[in-house]
Amino acid sequence: MPDVAAKLVVVVRTDLGMGRGKLAAQVAHAAVVAALSAQGRPDFGTWLGEGQPKVVLSVSDGERLGAVAAAADAAGLPVHVIRDAGRTQLAPGTPTCCAIGPAETARIDAVTGDLSLL
Repeated sequence: MPDVAAKLVVVVRTDLGMGRGKLAAQVAHAAVVAALSAQGRPDFGTWLGEGQPKVVLSVSDGERLGAVAAAADAAGLPVHVIRDAGRTQLAPGTPTCCAIGPAETARIDAVTGDLSLL
């Protein structure tokens, strides 16, 4: 990804065995809630103007997802944990992924820089 001033990261659990469609839907839920929540913030305008850069990263389990979300929150970043409604593959309330940002790229990288691409 070329250098961008702001981005949105979605961190996805890999231990749930979600099908491709289910995983795509969960990432979409995360991106939508993050974008709607960010409207009006300066980072949102920057992110929007740069073409809404997004990166999808992975974590091994719910404990790691919780730790990343907590670290993002502690760093003052916008974070939204997505919990499944339980209508298809997962039990209701299962945390599947989290959105971090949109926010300044360097601030997000400080929290997610050690994670692998999905």
